[in-house]
Amino acid sequence: MAGRCVRVLWRRSCSGSAAPAVEEKKPGRWERIKSWKVVFWTRSLLRDYGEACKDIVVGAKERPGKAALYLSLLAGVGVCSAKAPSEDSFQSHLLEASASLLLLSPWTRSGKSDQHVQRLIDLRNGGRLRHINLLLFSLVYEVPYDQECDLYMTQCPHLKPRWSDFPHRVLDIGFFGHWWLFQNKMKDFDVNEEEFANLPAHMRTISFNDLHTQENEKLYEIKFQPVVMAEDGEK
Repeated sequence: MAGRCVRVLWRRSCSGSAAPAVEEKKPGRWERIKSWKVVFWTRSLLRDYGEACKDIVVGAKERPGKAALYLSLLAGVGVCSAKAPSEDSFQSHLLEASASLLLLSPWTRSGKSDQHVQRLIDLRNGGRLRHINLLLFSLVYEVPYDQECDLYMTQCPHLKPRWSDFPHRVLDIGFFGHWWLFQNKMKDFDVNEEEFANLPAHMRTISFNDLHTQENEKLYEIKFQPVVMAEDGEK
């Protein structure tokens, strides 16, 4: 009995003298951040993009011609997108063309150019011009009503213009910094075609060879020769 008590006391003394258990440390802030789902998703995404870039580099080394073609296409798309004209560019071209036509007499300006510009100005004043950027090029088209118009015809879905009629409502195409239809309409805007309507067909058009002939060159040289005045009594 005494021996048993001694063993119990010995165990208690050993357990009391043993070192206290080490408390578990809490994870730091950085460890908690790394365990977030967003951080894990971002790291996985960056890893996938890195592998994809490595595959692109390896493929470009194996097929340099194909890689050069793709790079040139991407560069072309980027340049065309950067040079797609904006709505302000179209408005500026329209005002400049209108001012240029106003400086000309109605008998000398081109009727085709004047009608086109006047129509665009009427649509602009009525709020019926729209501009859309399609990445590679821009379009200016006509709408039947102003955006602020609140009539029944503008709200009824059955009376709205159809997409099949959209090509007929396109007024201009902007590509690589130019409005091509507008530029074509304003060609020779200071020449009135109606003045030459009654001329024969072969005289309505003038080629480069018609302007530069030997007879024209002689007349041009004679223009710079001094004028000889006849003396009194001479005929």
